[in-house]
Amino acid sequence: MRFSKVSLNLILITSLAFLYPANSKAAPTPSPTNAAPKLITAPKGSTPPNYEISFNKGGKTTIDIWEDFQCANCAKFHTINGDFLSKVISDGKIKINFHILSFLGADSVVLANAAACAADEGKFLPAHAQLFKLQSENKNSGIWTNEFLQTKMAEVGIGSTKFNKCIENKKYLKWVSAVQKTATNSRILATPTVLINGKAINRATDYYNSAAFESVVTDPSSIVAPSSIPTPSPFKLNFPVSKTFGTEPVIGKPTGSPPTNLGIGDLIVGVGNQIQSNEKITVQYVLMDWESGKILESSWSSAPFTSSLANLIPGWQRGLIGMKVGGRRILIVPPDLAYGDKGSGSVGPNKTLIFVIDLLAVKIGRAHV
Repeated sequence: MRFSKVSLNLILITSLAFLYPANSKAAPTPSPTNAAPKLITAPKGSTPPNYEISFNKGGKTTIDIWEDFQCANCAKFHTINGDFLSKVISDGKIKINFHILSFLGADSVVLANAAACAADEGKFLPAHAQLFKLQSENKNSGIWTNEFLQTKMAEVGIGSTKFNKCIENKKYLKWVSAVQKTATNSRILATPTVLINGKAINRATDYYNSAAFESVVTDPSSIVAPSSIPTPSPFKLNFPVSKTFGTEPVIGKPTGSPPTNLGIGDLIVGVGNQIQSNEKITVQYVLMDWESGKILESSWSSAPFTSSLANLIPGWQRGLIGMKVGGRRILIVPPDLAYGDKGSGSVGPNKTLIFVIDLLAVKIGRAHV
């Protein structure tokens, strides 16, 4: 296949920003007020309409933490801020809501159910810490059998007959689904997401710096939320990419240091339905490692890939907004919006990734995850 040198202006956006279609309104700050539609059986400490697991009722400050037990950055957040959060819970002056999500796959569902079972025992916090501590490098590896889960929970003093039956019977699957729906309704598109008094804090400055996080919790008026629509800065693509929709793209090896922010560029602008938030999409894609220039994955060798946008890495969740069917888009995704310092499957740790994506279909309407 012949391909030409492309001089392409990419849009670089910060790791917290989202892109929206030009004719749409900026997305609202995520809010936990959008409810699941009906009452379901919930574990101890979890109440409708949002089914979060809550600690402390009083005080003027509320922290909402949206997280998935398979999310590497969620584990990182708690490694850095866990001691402070434990102190906050112990002091009883600040309300904390844990929203346990399951968008990363089947093991996330199993682990969320286990956390709910532990909450019934009054032991959500030790279970929460243990599940993040034992996080697998490979998502949905299937290691979380009933027996393995029960063994690991027993190590932190959670092992009653009631708890074990709750695990085996998957008692809280409807609750797990309800919590996930509240996240979808609230447009929580990435984990972790942390709100203080309903305001999004700055992921770049406040999530992974214990002093900064403690500061915004102590003084919520100091929160400087990121802009919903970032100011783009130009970036020229310095390697060739073929631009024929419907044929497997050919990508030249990149040169120089990779960008540290998310890069987005349209090689072909589509004319069909547009990705707006959490639709189900069907694509063909090629994945390349920036550093080596090696192709790591290609859906072209098998079949088109279909998924809800909310099930995908944050780089896709943010980078595909506004794309139209019939388009080809390139994403340059830094590690913090891909697979982080642990990697996944064919992707090693701390890898900047290049995706070239053909959008084949968008299912209009809310996607179920």
